Amino acid sequence: MVFPAGYGKCQDLCAGSNLVPVIAANRIGMESVEPCAENSGQSSSLNFYRSSFITDNTGEIIAEASRTDEQVLTAAFDLDQYAKDRLSWGLFRDRRPEMYQDIVK
Repeated sequence: MVFPAGYGKCQDLCAGSNLVPVIAANRIGMESVEPCAENSGQSSSLNFYRSSFITDNTGEIIAEASRTDEQVLTAAFDLDQYAKDRLSWGLFRDRRPEMYQDIVK
């Protein structure tokens, strides 16, 4: 199966739009469901697309796992710097999370 060029960018973009790193875990290989009484005799298979990955706070992928081999990814972040980066953007500085509950009433 071929996916559009931009497919899978949603998680990366969430990192950049919120200035936080994203760590996304995914499985590898093909997962098959064999017919049985519990699934009413249905069968299906799914080949997992995109691999596990880690982005920095801008959405840049800094580590990406294989789609075929099990791997453990690690990364180090300067969380103090990321907090300063968020405060430098007015959007984050001016958020009022204490008001969120009132908005959803």
